[in-house]
Amino acid sequence: MYLRIGFTGLFLVVLMTLAKAQGKFFVEISGGASDSFLNYRNSALEPAHQSYTKLSWNGGLKGFYDLGNDLEVGVQLDFVKRNHWRTFGANTSSAFSFLGDNVFQTGLMVRKTYLNPNQRGLYWQTGLSMIFPPEPYNPVSLEGTVDGLETGLIKSRLGLGLNGELGYRLFNLRENYFIIGLRYQQGLYQMEQLNIPIFGNDGRPAVHQVRSYGSFASAFVGYGINTSNWNKYNRKTPKRYFNENKRIKNELANLDGFYLMAYGGFRIKEPITPKQDIYFNSSGQFSTVIGYKWKNYSFETGYGQFSAGNNVSLDYGSYHPFWTDWVVYGINTPFVPLTFKYDIPISDLKTVRFGPSFSSYFLLKNNTNQNEFIYRNINGAMIFEDGSRIDVSGVVTTLPIEVRKHMFFNAGMHLEFQVFNSSFMSLNLFRNFGSPVISRFEADYQVDGTNIKFEQDATLNGFRFDFGWKLPLNILDNQKKQAMKN
Repeated sequence: MYLRIGFTGLFLVVLMTLAKAQGKFFVEISGGASDSFLNYRNSALEPAHQSYTKLSWNGGLKGFYDLGNDLEVGVQLDFVKRNHWRTFGANTSSAFSFLGDNVFQTGLMVRKTYLNPNQRGLYWQTGLSMIFPPEPYNPVSLEGTVDGLETGLIKSRLGLGLNGELGYRLFNLRENYFIIGLRYQQGLYQMEQLNIPIFGNDGRPAVHQVRSYGSFASAFVGYGINTSNWNKYNRKTPKRYFNENKRIKNELANLDGFYLMAYGGFRIKEPITPKQDIYFNSSGQFSTVIGYKWKNYSFETGYGQFSAGNNVSLDYGSYHPFWTDWVVYGINTPFVPLTFKYDIPISDLKTVRFGPSFSSYFLLKNNTNQNEFIYRNINGAMIFEDGSRIDVSGVVTTLPIEVRKHMFFNAGMHLEFQVFNSSFMSLNLFRNFGSPVISRFEADYQVDGTNIKFEQDATLNGFRFDFGWKLPLNILDNQKKQAMKN
């Protein structure tokens, strides 16, 4: 943990120092979908247990120094969300133990871009990253060995990965740019191994081995900022509307009319679970809408989906948390939004605006319908570095949700800014409230002989952070374009 914090701090110091240095320096933010790769093997009971990762996401902060001839060197700080999942055989039981999700890494890279006269073109990039392995969830250990193998966390050390990118960059007149690309990273050696005890119905034990090298693949989009513009002596100040076509695009984008918009982001659940990180306390959502703008007012409706979880975090003694169980994960709730927004322009050409919004969400799924399940922990233990041991077992069962609700609400603020003179990007801070209960269970644990029993609900309430993209349909109307030219 301290090593990761130290490298992160060093990275930010280097990034800010280079940003203020002489010469051209770019700061780049990117994110997108990713999939991590694991190796697994069972000592017996094949193929009752298998490991895999679901499609997830990654984000990065990078800094590049221009060496000339479209060649750059840079530093990077990446976060890779790794969703480790397992299939459980019908005739077996297992500890609910997984590799950790939140992989941080930092490294160096070299990038070469091939620009055409319009300041856009392909690029390739290669680099070397230092990978910080996360703590696994519930690394259950049994006394002795099974099939000659120890159980629990066998290996967790710093990893090294070689990565390569191929993508496309589009520069504007200030030499800021949009970027889209593909990335692959290959770990150079095994950095993690988790041996999970599994049992057949006859009580026969085996070991499910999961290994990670830190390899993953991703697709991403991003935006790069030329920090020379932060210096008034080096700042590029092109005239924004240097031709008639761009003026017309700007006017069309701000006319009253229909538009399409897509949102995506994450929600911090409410109430949060203390002593757990943001990833335990968050989940994602997306929506696509059609809207109508009239003066400074906008109305939207469409389709969206919330994801949520209802997971256990136990404290025991001085351990906070002591035990984490991802009991209910990936609850998908589709909805139809009805949104009202008010825009306040803060630039003469209406290229930047902000304002409040209010939404009602109509649920397309009955919140009282839950997947019936009984989740069991096998008798396991937490083994600590001093050799001490705390035994854990437990049962979690669903409880009925009696109140059927059809809608809930959302309110917040949005900030929009125009890009390419024809569309808008938006940053949004909202809060969901009045949500129905979507998951309810009873947990009954035995921790070192102490009974811990409680009920727990999950809702869709909480703060939301969304990124949006808006396309005004007037931009596609050739008749209006021709009328403005005449």
